[in-house]
Amino acid sequence: MGFAVNDQKTAAIPKAKGGNRTLTKEQLKSFFLRHDKNHDNQLSRKELRQAFDELGAFSSYYRAARGFSHADADKDGLIDMVELDDLVNYAYKLGYTVHH
Repeated sequence: MGFAVNDQKTAAIPKAKGGNRTLTKEQLKSFFLRHDKNHDNQLSRKELRQAFDELGAFSSYYRAARGFSHADADKDGLIDMVELDDLVNYAYKLGYTVHH
């Protein structure tokens, strides 16, 4: 199971079945950091929904909610830089891929 991402900056991503390329944890981390639109070093629910939407999630609302349940350890409604690795691990298990 995987989701499609259209991104031209993915030449170094290893190929998966069917020519797709699976995003690495480092690429997912960079991807999520780019969605910190207000540069407060935290991801809000809206920013995370937008990130999962861009990743091609069937339901970005659902994925953002699940991401928060996996990563928001202090339950403050934000994913900070300490919690980011848990979010990345969650998203990595989903197998997001890039199509060329």
